[in-house]
Amino acid sequence: MNERILHLRSSGGLYGAEQVILNLARELNALDCTNHIVCFNNISQDPHLELLDEAKKTKLSAFAIDCRGRFDRQVATRIRELIRSNDIDVLHCHDYKARLFGLWAAKGLDLRKIATNHLWTRSSLRIRAYEAIDGMLFNGFDSVVAVSELIEDECRPYMFRKNRLTCIPNGIDPRRFALDNREEQRKATRAQLGLKENDLVIGNVARLSIEKDQAMLLRAFKTLTELSTEQSHRLLIVGDGPDKDALIALSEQLGIGDQCLFAGVRNDIPQMLNCLDVYVQSSKREGLPIVILEAMAAATAIVSTKAGGVPKVIADREHGRLVDIGDADQLAQVLNEVLSNADDRRKLGQRARHLVEAQFSAHAMAKRYLEVYRGTT
Repeated sequence: MNERILHLRSSGGLYGAEQVILNLARELNALDCTNHIVCFNNISQDPHLELLDEAKKTKLSAFAIDCRGRFDRQVATRIRELIRSNDIDVLHCHDYKARLFGLWAAKGLDLRKIATNHLWTRSSLRIRAYEAIDGMLFNGFDSVVAVSELIEDECRPYMFRKNRLTCIPNGIDPRRFALDNREEQRKATRAQLGLKENDLVIGNVARLSIEKDQAMLLRAFKTLTELSTEQSHRLLIVGDGPDKDALIALSEQLGIGDQCLFAGVRNDIPQMLNCLDVYVQSSKREGLPIVILEAMAAATAIVSTKAGGVPKVIADREHGRLVDIGDADQLAQVLNEVLSNADDRRKLGQRARHLVEAQFSAHAMAKRYLEVYRGTT
């Protein structure tokens, strides 16, 4: 059976959930499915059509739908038209707004409706209210997928039929991160960024927002520079988001501004990860962050908080190091330990690479989603 799938996403940029959609669509196409990615063009805000652009670069079918507000009837009408004109069998909604309009558009149509919860941020009372409504919307779907066990547990109380809820971990294509001439690439990328070969470089790739807690990372980095004064440390932060200005101001306030590089949004993440000595995930809340899997595939040593599904992937001291959420002092101490031993960093990275190849491939993820689409799981 050749399933025809429409992925619906209201995006805030090219981040983890967007990479999941791209990986999933590519792998499902390889399994003889037909995939279409539909993005909201949020006209009254920053439209964020990076997912659309990236899909088209990789020859995936992609469309944009103009949206002028949360009650724009034309959005549902346009989605319905796309469903009909492309003979869609499966409508896969990837966020709250997509689920709201997706259910509206699919009313009365003969197709399977799937929802994936990539993350609830719980970042404010207003957001929590939306997430509670989102939880109730899940009951309009044939299946709901959580990307980690923590998210699955958060979804369960809202589900009238618990058997419609399943957990599918995210997956990536590790081949993208197996760079040729790694040392030459590392030197070239560092030179481009103004980093020296002997700098010990710590990196973070994420949306600059409260749940990612880069503020804690900055405080930990400040302590690290005090613990190890004989080394040259640099902090590379890749991404954009609502907290950018506040984080830059905090780095200056802490006296580490000249050691921090805010690189903005980048489209060369394999090269960014390859130039690091340690990748750091400082999040308060997570699902299963794609960038963790990407850092593993890049064989980069990882230090992460125990947020979301991370401890289910990384065994402490085996595939990386884990620290308590929000503990800047502990993060600084562990970073100092990891940066002090290049051989340990290499072993952590190699073991992580082997694990992601074996258990977290995009191909395995796509096969599990295909079972959900077909109602066999």
